[in-house]
Amino acid sequence: MTSVLNFFRGFAAFLDYKYWLNAHPVPLGPSLVGGIAAFFGWFLLVAVILALIARTQRKIEPLKAGIFRRFARLTAYTGVLGFLLLLFAYEQLPLLGMRFWALLLFVLFIVWLIRIIIYVVRDYPKLRANVLERQRLEKYLPGKNK
Repeated sequence: MTSVLNFFRGFAAFLDYKYWLNAHPVPLGPSLVGGIAAFFGWFLLVAVILALIARTQRKIEPLKAGIFRRFARLTAYTGVLGFLLLLFAYEQLPLLGMRFWALLLFVLFIVWLIRIIIYVVRDYPKLRANVLERQRLEKYLPGKNK
């Protein structure tokens, strides 16, 4: 039990507002910079992969391609903003290097992700049903024959 408490005692700084709003935080070490850069690099790699998947799905399933595009946009913006925040923290810029911005980026990511999930769960099935119904009815209408 004490080892668990000792583990959580290390995270006590996260609960202090001075940790997040410190205009002159402790400089980042080289290994931490590399780890953070790799973390946000994965976001950019996933964004490229999702954008390519969306591009291939564009003609086959336009609605599904839209979902992939939404996820690609989310990961691309998170990766680019993360690298920008890493640059500011590495250069030790007083206002822009604050840890608060990383927390704000994390909250933005979570809110955006929740909005995409709500779209996929609530709106996508309705739109998909409308598209299937329209395709079913269009085969009886005059015009383009497929």
